[in-house]
Amino acid sequence: MAAEGGALFNQQFVGQGFNWWVGQIADDSYWRGNISSAKFEDKQSVPGWGYRYKVRIFGLHDWGEESISSENLPWANVMYPVTAGGYQQNSGQTPQIRQGNIVYGYFLDGAEQEQPVIMGVMGNNAQSDLKTKIGDNQVSNTQLGTVATSGYAEGNIDYEGTTAPIPPDKDRGIKKPIPPDLAKELAPNLSGKVNEFGLDPSKKLTQNQQQDINSARAEIELILGGNPNFSLDNQRQLVRTRVAAGMASRKKAAESPAAPKNKGATIESEVVHLQNSADIKLDEVFCKKRVLLKPTNIVESCNKALQTDMDNMTKSIEKKMNAFANYTDAVSITQGVKDLKKVIKDSSKQQSKYMKVIMDNVMEYTQKSLNKEMTSAVSALPACKRWQMLDLKDSMTQNILSEFNGMTGGMSGLMEGILNNMLKLDDQEDGTPGLLSQVLTSVMNNTQPDESQKAMPRVPICAAEDAVATVLRKNQSLIEDTNNNILDGIDTFLGDMMSEMSGAGGKSITDVFSKMPDIRGNMKTALDFDNIKQNVYSFQEPPNEAVSDYYTFCSGGAGQKQTSLPSTASIADAADVLTKQFADSEKPVPFAEPPKNALDVDLLGGLSTIAGEII
Repeated sequence: MAAEGGALFNQQFVGQGFNWWVGQIADDSYWRGNISSAKFEDKQSVPGWGYRYKVRIFGLHDWGEESISSENLPWANVMYPVTAGGYQQNSGQTPQIRQGNIVYGYFLDGAEQEQPVIMGVMGNNAQSDLKTKIGDNQVSNTQLGTVATSGYAEGNIDYEGTTAPIPPDKDRGIKKPIPPDLAKELAPNLSGKVNEFGLDPSKKLTQNQQQDINSARAEIELILGGNPNFSLDNQRQLVRTRVAAGMASRKKAAESPAAPKNKGATIESEVVHLQNSADIKLDEVFCKKRVLLKPTNIVESCNKALQTDMDNMTKSIEKKMNAFANYTDAVSITQGVKDLKKVIKDSSKQQSKYMKVIMDNVMEYTQKSLNKEMTSAVSALPACKRWQMLDLKDSMTQNILSEFNGMTGGMSGLMEGILNNMLKLDDQEDGTPGLLSQVLTSVMNNTQPDESQKAMPRVPICAAEDAVATVLRKNQSLIEDTNNNILDGIDTFLGDMMSEMSGAGGKSITDVFSKMPDIRGNMKTALDFDNIKQNVYSFQEPPNEAVSDYYTFCSGGAGQKQTSLPSTASIADAADVLTKQFADSEKPVPFAEPPKNALDVDLLGGLSTIAGEII
């Protein structure tokens, strides 16, 4: 053979005597420095020596730390698949090996057993009980126990700064982790058989289950003392009932908000069909309503957008408040309930831009009303005086724009206050606890209220209309002051014109101004606050507009319910209610009046009288 005498028949070549081994990756405290996450300018300054790992090999190394510590374990290199390459020519893959992994491989030096090479990793089962501590001497050659370890287990040396691995959302379950013993109790019975206790006969009784059985038997003895005819079937049924009740009670206690949480991730296995917190977050993003504004009817569309944003805000607040008592929601948020105020603040910024469009429409109505009335006035003036009226109009337009910009400039803070008052998260002035206090009380008392009693933010269908009405009411004085300034400016101008033209020859000044309309009267009627409320949606043509008011990634476009559509009359009614409430609150408190038979008081030191008679 051509290969005879070659390397394949050389008994001294490296790899002679192929020896397999199975082991476990040691505490990463002893090898994490070999794989640095920092960046270096040249390859000579890079610490470590590629991807190498400390491995505790079954049968070769004692499982405890006393005989051989993890620090003294051999370094194991990694064998990559042919699809990964060897990093030459930038062809390579990063190994995904973590502490606690069960790996297998071979010794490159054969019988010497000093150069282990990792060939593969054993997958972890979803039902495995993972330890949260590694290198703790709980398992050794003389102390039996499980070696299955979480990749997030606490090691011998703590991480520095923020280098500790954080479980991603896809590694976090939606159910609260429960103690291992209870998990064994609640595991499904796949055998289809039950023993006399109603349990899976293939599983060993837990300590708690045995205690439930002993307690039930003691109860049976007491019953038999008073009722010797208590049947065997009834005895067995009683034991089964007590065992089932005990398991249910322990399950409820473990899933309670007050129960301690187990450390580490809840998913560290190949369970692709198990729902995790990442799935919940994706569903939330996919189903979030995204506003679709309609340029053909922008004001009404903005009102619908207000309602849509309020729906999103309410769901977000409800989710964060649920996090107090619901682990499913707690695992899918990052900041918890402390962000409630931030949710409202962010929503107020979104809603303020929609309110600006509505306020701009109020400004538009004011300007168009001004233009309409001043057009007739300008035409009645002599040609030589019309430019002065145009200068006045330009100045008024600038003032109107400046005033309304000032109103919309502080719209975000105003909307934030409106939303806080609408949702009632904080405690009220009359002592009524807010929603946040109700949830905290429920959690501290370890109670689970019914859905009907659940403290959740409620936003009525007419919330957008109420918000618009409140904004108009809060800005009423500014709007009225702006309109009064317009009217005062017109009065001043007309007065100056009359004075200037009173001595002019030609057409009588009376004839000129008799043709002028009642600008102040007409403008006062047009710019009355009640009329402005009715004209929030003025100057809007009724187009054949699109149906969709928002869209979601999960279901596409959709429109607000007919009951949620904005109503001009509703806005006006809401503003009237607020105006009346404000007027009642501003009524002066009358002075106390003395009764008719009260004695007169002479502050100057005279005598007191009754009905003019000295007493």
